[in-house]
Amino acid sequence: MKNVCNRMLCLILVLFLLPGISQAEPIPLRIGILPTLSPRLLLKNYEYVRRYLARELRQPMILGTATDFKAFHGQTMADEYDVIVTAAHLGRLAQREKGWLPLATYQQANRALLLVSNNLLINSVQDLRGKTITSLDPIALVVIQGRQWLSDKGLRQIDYQYVNAPGFTSAAHAVVQQEAAMAIISPSGYKQLSETLRNEMHVFQTLPEVPALLWLVNPKSPVDPVRLKALLLKFNATVPEGREFFALTGYEGMREVSGEEMQALDSYADEAKVLLGRK
Repeated sequence: MKNVCNRMLCLILVLFLLPGISQAEPIPLRIGILPTLSPRLLLKNYEYVRRYLARELRQPMILGTATDFKAFHGQTMADEYDVIVTAAHLGRLAQREKGWLPLATYQQANRALLLVSNNLLINSVQDLRGKTITSLDPIALVVIQGRQWLSDKGLRQIDYQYVNAPGFTSAAHAVVQQEAAMAIISPSGYKQLSETLRNEMHVFQTLPEVPALLWLVNPKSPVDPVRLKALLLKFNATVPEGREFFALTGYEGMREVSGEEMQALDSYADEAKVLLGRK
């Protein structure tokens, strides 16, 4: 009887140690990406980052996004992701209200580029009166910056029609096809445009730098934030996946983000909160 029990115990131990039989597969970490581009292009770009992090952390990872900025921020606040790549002002909101931890930002600063068609005469801001301006979701940081700049120049939001575009490329096409008089895009969005498309447009105005997209980790996630931060800061063009990612996106590596930088985002975060319909 004792020998039978010993054999049974050995069998249980073997089954427990064999991978895929009794040990549960690790639960994938969920990386959420702000929908600044079409889902196809966005997930294609960030697949390189996913591969790198999954390999280095030895942890399966999946990518996700949303239909728009509001939906994505709602998912963030509902803890549907372990890690997010989001607009700086929305990251600040997540930090203030849910304790999300900032890890890194891209070295290349963000800013609004105001683009117009070569075939449409736009010499001043007033030439935009009664016309259409297009870009991403109005909650986007570059859109807030661009529209505030136009307002400072005397063009109120009631003086033009604003149309949401599904991506920066769509916004640029609308300008070239003269469905819109101006597109507001980011430098990384400009990088995604084909050379043919860029040649049919010119930059009407380049606005001052604002913070780039932020990487943040959910405080409830099992991932080690110190380890994850170190991996993001090491992700550069010397890493095979990094070389591909930065060539596609136009970013230039990552850097730490300071507490002072996060606090400086409060005015943009407050504006986003209003646009999100929250008090």
